[in-house]
Amino acid sequence: MFNKQSMEANNLSEFNGVLDAIQDSNNISATLAGDTGQKIEVEENKIEVVRGVPFDLNVFAQEVYDKSHYKNKGHADNAVNMNAYDIAVNCSRQIVYKLLKTPVPSFADKWLPIVFRAQLGKACHDFVQLQSDQFTEAEVSLKIPSIRLSVRLDNLIGYNVLVEIKSCTYSDYQRIIRNQKPRRDDFMQSMVYKHVLENHLAEAKDPTIKVRSNKPALDEYKIDTIQFIYLAHDITASDVEDVSEALMLIAKIKKQLKSKNNPFFFMTSLVVDTNAFDQAPFMNFIKGKIESINSHFEARKLPAADDEYIVKSKCFFCRYYSVCDIPVKRR
Repeated sequence: MFNKQSMEANNLSEFNGVLDAIQDSNNISATLAGDTGQKIEVEENKIEVVRGVPFDLNVFAQEVYDKSHYKNKGHADNAVNMNAYDIAVNCSRQIVYKLLKTPVPSFADKWLPIVFRAQLGKACHDFVQLQSDQFTEAEVSLKIPSIRLSVRLDNLIGYNVLVEIKSCTYSDYQRIIRNQKPRRDDFMQSMVYKHVLENHLAEAKDPTIKVRSNKPALDEYKIDTIQFIYLAHDITASDVEDVSEALMLIAKIKKQLKSKNNPFFFMTSLVVDTNAFDQAPFMNFIKGKIESINSHFEARKLPAADDEYIVKSKCFFCRYYSVCDIPVKRR
């Protein structure tokens, strides 16, 4: 419900007239199209407020919940492989639960706005890919049955440049610009792609293995450059308290980007030279986690609570939260 006093306090005075009309349905006037300035006065008590509106947000929330459940359950029922996000981010137990097809009361996303965020992210991704001809390969599937891994990278340029398109909130975007570093999870995912391209290419190119998008085009890759294209898509409620603060945040980000020379102030690029740091710890983590997951899956055994690949910070959003016995702080 609109609250006139709270919105005025947030300096949204341009909406006062609208709020007056909403709160006093007995005094409504409308301006005719065509900017004639002529007004139609609505007679008092002739407007009937319809309480049972056709679109109900509570019903919609349930619809999103239900569709989220069936979509995620479908993925879980057909899961036979790990993906890049599993290796880069997810808890080892969550992955083993998925591979073992463990049933849970609901597979729906616990935080429904994440479904909307996913759509925003897809739109950002498509915006870059569909508008640019700079990539030599796009949507490359790397399916490696021997290690139960199936991933899909965004783009390649030649044999040595891996390009990942990532969407984020403005708060994340501001940190990325300020620190000039990719997010940890994004970086780890890109290293998974690099690992597969450089160590499992023959299997990824095997014509007998069916994939939904493109197989790698070249016979050799040596990824020495990883480019992250970040697009900011929204400001979360936790970032700001009113619209004026949101505008100030965007203005600050534009200044940080020196946007006079950047026509897309909501979009930036970071380039990482993989020869500039020791890659061994990251590659050892990736290989070790893949081997550990496969070992536990084959033994039909869950990783122990002290397993090095357990990630308790992911418990709240985990779909297997209700069946897992690892002691964590319940929210």
